[in-house]
Amino acid sequence: MKTLQVTIAALSLSLCSLVASAQTTAPVLIAYYQVKDALVGTDAPKAKQRAATLVAALTKVNAGKLSTADKKALSTAKLRATAITKTTDIAVQREQFDGLSTSMIALAKATKPAKGEAAPAYVQFCPMAAEGKGASWLSDKKEVRNPYYGNKMLTCGSEKKEIL
Repeated sequence: MKTLQVTIAALSLSLCSLVASAQTTAPVLIAYYQVKDALVGTDAPKAKQRAATLVAALTKVNAGKLSTADKKALSTAKLRATAITKTTDIAVQREQFDGLSTSMIALAKATKPAKGEAAPAYVQFCPMAAEGKGASWLSDKKEVRNPYYGNKMLTCGSEKKEIL
């Protein structure tokens, strides 16, 4: 009976930790989507401004609740978002967005929002981005709007996964 109580307590703590992490990453996802939308619109000054908001949101994430790998993803996301704030060259911003997106996908998977807390995130992929290597990004909408090419190839890509 004691073992069962300890197991239930451990599961409860894990669940609480996961919910707390999800609540702290919702503002991060919103800020990330704003950077993505600015890149979709090929608006480098706006992407720079939105990236600053993203850096501020990433700084507020409680890294203590993340695994070692997810802490690295958080650190990389901050680094890449900061790089976007330092330029208005849309090509450079899009290069940095590739690494930012990889990290954000890892964080979104690690801190899945609790039901009712946030909308699902969609992992989308463009096979032509990153010099033909392909690149992924997160979207809050199923409809593909490509941040790597903007209106040049606005709908190039597909949904690969839904993170609930």
